[in-house]
Amino acid sequence: MAILDKIFSPSFLPYDDVNAIMFKDVKQIVKTKEDLENILLSTKVAVENKDELIEFFEMLLRYGFKENAISYFEEIIKDIEDIELIDGFNLLLK
Repeated sequence: MAILDKIFSPSFLPYDDVNAIMFKDVKQIVKTKEDLENILLSTKVAVENKDELIEFFEMLLRYGFKENAISYFEEIIKDIEDIELIDGFNLLLK
């Protein structure tokens, strides 16, 4: 099993035990930079798949949280060797 599959598997991250907001809910809530900042300061954001992760990075960059996006990416990428994810993130930074 690929590391990325393991990270996104329900057995790896039991959402019931994590104090987090699902990214699908974040997308509905965030309308301004301040909305996203409040979420980032108050809770964790849980993603369910690679597409949501890339979308989360895109949202961070769109609202001016480049350093946060890079920091989160660096934290995740040290455990994952997923070329598609790396390429997707690099495209977002351009």
